[in-house]
Amino acid sequence: MSSRLALAAVAALVVASVACGPGGPRKVGGQPSWRKDDGGDPGKPGAGAISTEPIILAPASRAVLAYNDPPHRPPPSTPLGDAIVAEVAGLAAAAGRTPPLADGRLFAAAAEIASVVPAEGVIPYPVVEFALQHHGIVEPSPHLLVVWGSTTRPALLVEQLRPRLIEALGGDVITRLGVGVATREDGDVVVVALQASHLELAPVPRRLERGGLAPLVGRILGAFRDPEVYVTRDDGTVERLALRVGEGGAIAAELACGGRRGRQQVEVTASDATGSTVLANFPVWCDEEPPARVAAAVALDDVAPVTSAPDAEARMVELVNRDRAAAGLPPLTHDPRVAEVARAHSREMRVTGVVGHVSALTGSAADRVKVAGIRTGLVLENIARAYGIAEAQAGLMNSPGHRANLLSRAATHVGIGIELGDEVADRRELFVTQVFIRVPPPVDPVVAQTRVREQLRAVRGFQDDPALDRIATTYAQALASGVPHGDASRRASRELDAVAARFSRVASMVTALADVEGVDGPAFLGGASFTHLGLGVAQGDHADLGPGALHVVVLLAVAR
Repeated sequence: MSSRLALAAVAALVVASVACGPGGPRKVGGQPSWRKDDGGDPGKPGAGAISTEPIILAPASRAVLAYNDPPHRPPPSTPLGDAIVAEVAGLAAAAGRTPPLADGRLFAAAAEIASVVPAEGVIPYPVVEFALQHHGIVEPSPHLLVVWGSTTRPALLVEQLRPRLIEALGGDVITRLGVGVATREDGDVVVVALQASHLELAPVPRRLERGGLAPLVGRILGAFRDPEVYVTRDDGTVERLALRVGEGGAIAAELACGGRRGRQQVEVTASDATGSTVLANFPVWCDEEPPARVAAAVALDDVAPVTSAPDAEARMVELVNRDRAAAGLPPLTHDPRVAEVARAHSREMRVTGVVGHVSALTGSAADRVKVAGIRTGLVLENIARAYGIAEAQAGLMNSPGHRANLLSRAATHVGIGIELGDEVADRRELFVTQVFIRVPPPVDPVVAQTRVREQLRAVRGFQDDPALDRIATTYAQALASGVPHGDASRRASRELDAVAARFSRVASMVTALADVEGVDGPAFLGGASFTHLGLGVAQGDHADLGPGALHVVVLLAVAR
């Protein structure tokens, strides 16, 4: 009797993103997703052909009411399950690592996956995601192995699994193990799930009533730091939730439904030495029951294996702009210089096997862009490892942090670099890097000044003063041309002496914007009481925002 190893032990879609802007680094996370390989067994019907028919998973078991409630449960004891648990424990010990916990929730999720794995071995990630969340697991997708064959000879199956188990245990620290078995018409199917977890999270309800609120309380584990919490709302917008960080990695936030209804996708991220990653990604349903079943098909874009990196890059640019158009945003311009930066990073990830933003060789995304001689005040980066272009893009869009980068209103240009990795079952592993930058177009200063004035007037009424306008414009133009701030300020003060007799007090407010729509009127004006307004806007370089920044000078005066 023989068995067939159908799926490789890899986290197929590993996505991570980082954003650097004028406020310093803003790091968002990376969500491992999932893939399956066909082992190429010619005796298995349909092997090697990917079906685009929907795979339906409708578990007979009742879904949990809350994630992580309980955080673990004992697994069932079977000869095969016990043999695999013992083998993993032995391999982990031999590698000097703590054996992963056999988690009953992951056993149940693996059994659900085993019940629907198709003969060709490719299953959409949403099906795996659903199985995990049905049983209360919030962490991203595990490493998955699938074996077809009789379960009556555990030793033989363990022997077939051993090389893949060693490979999986050599990567990220595995903390949980699940084994699922399904008896099918085409044979027995065994799914082994190996999952990493770097977060302790208190139970979170899967469903909230209208106006409900869910506390997100937990602790970041290990070497992770700088935690953040994001949520993609039911209307597709992304919010960063207020987060309280305590000693020992403690975190606390609140998810409020307010008047919302439907799916709210929650993401917890943190950073380690290689950059940011997603520690949890799960939906909470507001005023609506979570679905009891899922149906998903392999995307048509991923039916044909990727054979050309340039073709894959071009297709991903199309998908990025498709998703932006769906959100009502303008398309991004493909920038060959940025694409080469992205391509070099994907090449490094392929060579090193490390999917991360921060490289020991090239630093951060902002560092790589700067070394390439590209001047910009905005650098956003998403990275992924996948086996399909559509799979990678869908995984990025499902992650609130990555979605925010893809749908950034500030970004104007994109470069995408894809490196082809190893071939498994006629499908090439893809290392993907998306880099977004901002190249502001020329702005008519009169139009920009009018728009800024409108935003300030919406907060408070002022009387325009032509003399103050001239002084403010000269001030803004000096800053835009590179005059040091102190010199420009002193020059403006001398010019104000000429109008001092008309005003008892004049205050200046200076800022730089990436976009003319970026004026925060209430914060800019504060609570002070003034009667006259002078405004100047000029476009030029800025140390943080880069070329094309808008330098804005507001002079507020009190008439005598």
